[in-house]
Amino acid sequence: MNLLLAGLDHTTAPVEIRECLAFNATDIPAALMQLTMPRGHRSPLLSEAVILSTCNRVEIYGVSSDNATAQSLADFLAEFHGLEEKHFVHTLFFHNGEDVANHLCATSSGLRSLVIGEAQIQGQVRNAFEIAQQAGTVGPVLHRLFQHALTAGKRVRHETALGQGAASVSQAGVELARQRLGDLKGRSVLLVGGGEVSELAAQNLLANGADRLTIVNRTMARGRELAERYGAEALAFEDLPMALAHADIVISSTAAPVPVIYRQHILDAMHAKQRARHDGEPPPSMLLIDLAVPRDIAGDVGQLHGVHLCTVDDLQEVVRATLDQRSALTTMAESIAQSEVDAFMGWVRSQEAVPTLTSLREYAESLRSSELDRALRRLNSLSPEQRNVVEALSRSIVNKLLHSPTRRLRDAAAQGDGQRYAAMLSDLFNLEHAAIAERR
Repeated sequence: MNLLLAGLDHTTAPVEIRECLAFNATDIPAALMQLTMPRGHRSPLLSEAVILSTCNRVEIYGVSSDNATAQSLADFLAEFHGLEEKHFVHTLFFHNGEDVANHLCATSSGLRSLVIGEAQIQGQVRNAFEIAQQAGTVGPVLHRLFQHALTAGKRVRHETALGQGAASVSQAGVELARQRLGDLKGRSVLLVGGGEVSELAAQNLLANGADRLTIVNRTMARGRELAERYGAEALAFEDLPMALAHADIVISSTAAPVPVIYRQHILDAMHAKQRARHDGEPPPSMLLIDLAVPRDIAGDVGQLHGVHLCTVDDLQEVVRATLDQRSALTTMAESIAQSEVDAFMGWVRSQEAVPTLTSLREYAESLRSSELDRALRRLNSLSPEQRNVVEALSRSIVNKLLHSPTRRLRDAAAQGDGQRYAAMLSDLFNLEHAAIAERR
């Protein structure tokens, strides 16, 4: 088994690069197929594959064939997204073997997130796993690995308080708004998008005193549902320009592949604000917080006078203030994640025993079958029921004889001593010779 990981995240790549390499949910099945299907006369890059793509990371997990290398995975990313490698290859990281398990279990536990302990990542890991299962690119290794990673995330949330406090990107975004503007009471807040990020933002805005919320979403029914739940106003997506003209704070988090708010949108909104301004009031301003990757708000919007544009990368300052307070909880979470890594690696090592155990069982079955046939020929007067009893007896004896060596070999393999025990078992039962004789 050759477990591989190629990826980038908020610690290695700015949002400008992450958005170029992000996978839409609809693109992932096709990408998984490209990774695991033969390429002409060449074998597939990966025999198993899962793609995890969020606002803060793009990661490819796989079990490699002989052809898979760090370079080939970088080539795949460049080809799939139509990019030149020189623009992003310096931001990639690569892991193999146990380091892959360490990274995924820590990621699912919220230890690799921009906001340490944020709860959304576990659902994102599960969703990536389920998409790959539906695409048929999950085999026994990644199935086992992701099960342990999801267990790690679940245990961290149940056994520690790491997820309490500023535990989501949405909450960090609201905290950023509060730091920049002070009291949010009376501020007009526009939420663009109706997904989980927007819902969490609405909860956190209300908790921080905001009382004038508007929600704009492409699906009107979803927008109305959120608006009713949080006492907000719901508008259709075509009303976005009007909504911007009345907003003091804009928090955007759609899944659109291209920006939904452009420079002209904000320029028109600022002009409308200026026209509505009364004498003596301060000049109009607007704070825009873009929590989406790819970005929802065009980058040149931030060049406009009176406009302050922040992306997910600007949340670092907010998050950094809480890290020292959470160090003890982080240590506990790391210990839980490591226990799941150890369990997975024990299973990996136990797989070393499988070929020998398979040979042993095949050898025992061939002896049982031939001896049973010989005995039944001599007992030809037995009824069908009696013959079934004799056959069941022979199977039971073989199973009981093999139980102890099977268990001992699996245990030894899980502790890293599988090759030595397998060699001894193979020698004691002369399994190599038996396999040759069986083939003849």
